[in-house]
Amino acid sequence: MAKNFLRLQDINKTYSNGYVAIKNFNLSIKKGEFVTLLGPSGCGKTTTLKMVAGFETPTSGRILINNVDIKDLPINKRPTATVFQDYALFPNLSVIENVSYGLKMMRKPLKGITSEERKKVDRAYKDAVKKAALEIKKIERKQKKILKEISSLEKIYLKHPEVSSIKNMRYQQFISRIDSYLTQMSKKYGMEKPRRLSFGNFVKKTINTWSRTIFNSKRPVKYNTNGLNEYEKKILDLKKWFEFKTPLDSKIDKLKFEYNDLDQWVSHWSNYADQTEENFKKKYTTRKLNNKEIKKIATDMIKLVGLSGSEDKYPEDLSGGMKQRVALARALVVEPDIILLDEPLSALDAKVCVQMQNELKRIHNELKLTFILVTHDQEEALSLSNKIVVMSKGKIEQVGTPKNIYDTPANEWVANFIGIANIFEGTYLGNLKAKCFDKVVTCRESLNIKKIDKNTQVNLMVRPEDIIVVKPNEGILNTRVTHSIYKGEMFEVKCSFKKQQFVLKTTQSIKVGDLIGIKFAEKSTHVLPIKPVYDDEFFEVDLNSNE
Repeated sequence: MAKNFLRLQDINKTYSNGYVAIKNFNLSIKKGEFVTLLGPSGCGKTTTLKMVAGFETPTSGRILINNVDIKDLPINKRPTATVFQDYALFPNLSVIENVSYGLKMMRKPLKGITSEERKKVDRAYKDAVKKAALEIKKIERKQKKILKEISSLEKIYLKHPEVSSIKNMRYQQFISRIDSYLTQMSKKYGMEKPRRLSFGNFVKKTINTWSRTIFNSKRPVKYNTNGLNEYEKKILDLKKWFEFKTPLDSKIDKLKFEYNDLDQWVSHWSNYADQTEENFKKKYTTRKLNNKEIKKIATDMIKLVGLSGSEDKYPEDLSGGMKQRVALARALVVEPDIILLDEPLSALDAKVCVQMQNELKRIHNELKLTFILVTHDQEEALSLSNKIVVMSKGKIEQVGTPKNIYDTPANEWVANFIGIANIFEGTYLGNLKAKCFDKVVTCRESLNIKKIDKNTQVNLMVRPEDIIVVKPNEGILNTRVTHSIYKGEMFEVKCSFKKQQFVLKTTQSIKVGDLIGIKFAEKSTHVLPIKPVYDDEFFEVDLNSNE
């Protein structure tokens, strides 16, 4: 079994304006896997890719390759290469010059290396390993002390439930919440929405009556709320507790900054031995590639991506699909361990997109490299990947194979995001049986179903292709057809039952207005527990962040 090659461990990314892009992200990737980060715009998938590539730095957490933290390594020192959505080709360079660009920095072993030169490299490496281990121990002692201080301060949050409930709130979320209260107040009382500035002055004036004693007493004092409506009271209360926790946030943020600064040094020393070895190899055992070698390697790579004969063309002479092949060749030619693909096919038309998907699969199978793709296209993710990571609002919703993600989604959000999902109310009876429309159906086995007690109210998900059309009164219910669209191989049919609408796919020719019976295919019904998908209100504000 392949070992975990790349691990993203407890990754968090918060921007300076308070926007939380990634929260508590953990993911393991095996060498040679084709992994897709899939989700809607703003879910954090591109930010995650950029952190692996080195274009973004995590606020906290580690990015481990073979158990070495690379999160603070510069981009050119990482074993990664990125293929961008906009190609990012040099317009003044030909195809072969674009592909050859990275090869000018590559090196190959020298012939006739003496044993003494090899010993110099080995000795330097061993000395670097010892030095790095000592330095890391010193840093870890300092970090342990900082974590203890942070833990002590965070206990203050727990003493006050009002503060604990807004622990992760930052200024922009605070302003958003106040605006929300003002809007609600305006709607309820039919009044013009107060200007934030004037109302803020009112709040500030009221706050000043007790703010001078707030930090001496370690708890906000009571204040007079006579004459205020419920929204004004909420705003004043929120303002009070936000002001109370702000200096505490500052102290913790400062300590976290110190911790992360030390963490950068841990990353530095973790890579110190390898970097030392590389420097010594450059001096004693390797050389740069010559022009003849560069040209041959670049030509072979151009052939691999199917662009033979286009070596002397310039980007302006190429179609979108050809440009993307050049970008892919330029990434592959430097022999990275990981290829990062940032929505590389989104700008291509449908036919070229399918061709490039096939090319990506062929190249992945041929080179056995680790591919990480970012996309919002479910079909693209399902067709290309060994593993799919479904993301929403900076979190992982589900990780699994394409079949697992499609057939047994972890929750209703994933079910609706991946393909088309029909959701019905039902009761789980146990032993892979459920009641739906007063009929018993056989359920698909999954991790969800093992956690659900008998006679529990659940949601039942059935994909359109798993709904079978039968004659009226021969299925679990009769339904009236409201829409019927022929899509080549099958009809996509929309039906209604009472107030609920659902979709099915069939080869039968069905017309609008027909009365049909339906039943579910055996073991096709997937059980979903009834519970909220999200519970983190601080993802509500998108401040034009890059994913």
